Amino acid sequence: MEHLKNLLEGAKQVLVLDTGSQYIRPSRNDFSKDMSLLRGDARRISTDMNKVVNGHQNGEQAYNRESK
Repeated sequence: MEHLKNLLEGAKQVLVLDTGSQYIRPSRNDFSKDMSLLRGDARRISTDMNKVVNGHQNGEQAYNRESK
C-alpha cells in the first residue's frame, strides 16, 4: 500500500494536479526580462573583452609576474 501512495504522490508532483501554493506560475513577461538581462550581460562581457584585447594590442599586460 505504501508503494501505491508513493507512486500517486510522484504522479501528482509530475502532473501538478494540486495547483495550490506549491506551484508558482511564471509571469508572462519573464522571457523579455531574461532577454534584456542577457543582452546586458553580453554587452558587459564584450566591453571587458575589448578592453583586454585593446590593452594587449597596445603592449599592456593584464598580469605581470615581476610585479609580485
